[in-house]
Amino acid sequence: MMIFFLNAEEKVYARYGGRDAEGPDTRQSLAGLHYTMHSVLAMHEQKEKTFAPKTSDSPRYLREAGGGFGGGRGFGGGGRCLHCHQVKEVLNANAQRSGKWTSDLVWRYPLPENLGMTLEIDRGNVIKMVKDRSAAAVTGLKVGDLLQRLNGVPIHSFGDAQYALDRAPKTGTIEVEWKRGDKVLKEKLTLAEGWRKTDITWRPSMQRMLPAARLTGPDLTAEEKKALGLSAKQLAFRQKENVSSQAKAAGIQGGDIILGVDGKMLEMDNDEFLSYVRSNYIIGDRLAVNLIRAGKRMNLPMTLTR
Repeated sequence: MMIFFLNAEEKVYARYGGRDAEGPDTRQSLAGLHYTMHSVLAMHEQKEKTFAPKTSDSPRYLREAGGGFGGGRGFGGGGRCLHCHQVKEVLNANAQRSGKWTSDLVWRYPLPENLGMTLEIDRGNVIKMVKDRSAAAVTGLKVGDLLQRLNGVPIHSFGDAQYALDRAPKTGTIEVEWKRGDKVLKEKLTLAEGWRKTDITWRPSMQRMLPAARLTGPDLTAEEKKALGLSAKQLAFRQKENVSSQAKAAGIQGGDIILGVDGKMLEMDNDEFLSYVRSNYIIGDRLAVNLIRAGKRMNLPMTLTR
């Protein structure tokens, strides 16, 4: 759900809504909506009003998507209706056909947590938590700070913050302005490589981009892990003899003990590992599979497929 607050000239004051992979309602509450409404009204009564910048200079219409999904005439193809959740699928398909598609378009509407700050649910522009050594912490943001502007967007809610981050570049910096007591502070937030990545497994428009690790086998027992010098919670499973073509191309063999990918210490079992890859990578990504073979540690590059 997304609610827009506009003036009579259809300029957008704010948004309310948004979600994450946990569920459609985890970032919303009636109290949060009420708070946002009051925040917008307070700004509306000011002499100098502030509006959210536009995504594009001209509006987009559903008729522009004709034939863009399903291969037929009409909005949805073959004269079918176009559902709300299909809009992004149409835009993605059009971008791919026109050669404008990039992997950056996968990671839309990043979470504030990606930069180390969690916002309150009932007061969507108040910082509830700041992660140590994160971009937000380095900038100087603290619990209780009131976000006023982020990347040029006035912040009244979590939805506004997501919109502001969606407009942010792949790397570099964006400006953040906040209020602490009677003081208004302004600094730059640093955007590290890969900062946009958020779990997209819940997005219907992204299902075609989700990969399969195609690595599976029984988890090692605690005793087997101990013998290899591994912790009891660390990921470690023995690859089955039936190896997928994707894994074979990477040089993985039956009996290899898989420890994870890209040198990351993962505390999970084999099933959780398969979900982890699906949640953190997309088709075409190249990762390093960390494994043990005959007592020797190895890192084998593997390209992910569907």
